[in-house]
Amino acid sequence: MRVRAWHVILLVVAVAVSILLASWQWSRYTSGTGSLQNLGYALQWPMFGLFLVYIYRAGMKMENEKIDAENAGKTMDALYEADAAAFGDPDAAPAMTEISEDFLPHRSELNVEEFNELNTPRRRRHTEDSF
Repeated sequence: MRVRAWHVILLVVAVAVSILLASWQWSRYTSGTGSLQNLGYALQWPMFGLFLVYIYRAGMKMENEKIDAENAGKTMDALYEADAAAFGDPDAAPAMTEISEDFLPHRSELNVEEFNELNTPRRRRHTEDSF
């Protein structure tokens, strides 16, 4: 994929905005009302700008790899089949697995009377008549 001028302009604007926001947060931090949160944002905004550059480069790399594969005569179906052979088919039904009975803790079954007996209140509640 070709690098387009508007891609680069947009990326430069986004990085410049992140640097300006970092500068603004730094000035807020150094002012009398600044806090550690402002310092954190001042350090965080340049990282956002670097992340945008990284994402753009990674996207360009993936697009160029796709174009190179298409130019080499490989169709997308052939690439999909090669990936499916190497990593497994994502569309295939997963194999059924079963959890062994001794893995899970034993859960006793209670009937209604036993349940109610275990959950009866042990203390008397205060009522208007008990005072």
